[in-house]
Amino acid sequence: MKATDLLKEHHQEVEELFERMSQADSDEISALRDELVATLVSHSAIEEELFYPESRGALGASPLIPTSYEEHALVDVMLQKLLSTEPGDETFHARLGVLKELVQHHVEEEEKELFPQVESAMGAARLEELGGRLEARFGQVRASDVEALLARNVAKSMPAATGGRRARAAKPSARKAAAKRPPAKRAPKRASTQRAEPARGAQKGRRATATGRKKTAATAPAKTGRAAPARKASRPAKTSRTGRKGGRASNAPAR
Repeated sequence: MKATDLLKEHHQEVEELFERMSQADSDEISALRDELVATLVSHSAIEEELFYPESRGALGASPLIPTSYEEHALVDVMLQKLLSTEPGDETFHARLGVLKELVQHHVEEEEKELFPQVESAMGAARLEELGGRLEARFGQVRASDVEALLARNVAKSMPAATGGRRARAAKPSARKAAAKRPPAKRAPKRASTQRAEPARGAQKGRRATATGRKKTAATAPAKTGRAAPARKASRPAKTSRTGRKGGRASNAPAR
């Protein structure tokens, strides 16, 4: 069987499991959930280990393959949430519905875009050989501890995001610590003080000039005061005039 045909069969099996779970009672739904998890985890494993690397070799760089890896990671997270939820819980069917939407979107992209490109690039013979390897590996994964494999897959995808959040959270703390360091603050202050000294000297010079102008203006009345003795000196002239009058009076009898 060709690799793409085998993967399409898995897609169909998963779709049927979703349909059965939507109609199952509480006694059946747990067993159907376990079968769904085993099928999806095994299917994702053979795609990531064999089909995607072979497809990349045939197609070269393609945005479809990195996208498929990321969609698998999201499906794994929802599968783990579904396993941790009791079927009677009100969130069980909500999580089942989200998982179904993710899987359907992923299947649609693969069957309409990726698979036709791979079939054109590989050819029938190569697809047959790859299909045999995929089928054998699927049986091996399905027979293993699927839930443990799922937990490892989720652990591999989550730490990168968690570490990124911790690094971003640590940046503000590092900035605060750097801001609290005394040397980083003192150096700029000394530089600013040295720069301010010439400005202060210039201000003192301006103040001295202004004070000198005020003193010069204050001495102006002193010049007026010096003229006062000249006015006082004119008083003896008046006295002399009086003297003249007196003289004239003394000369009257002579006339």
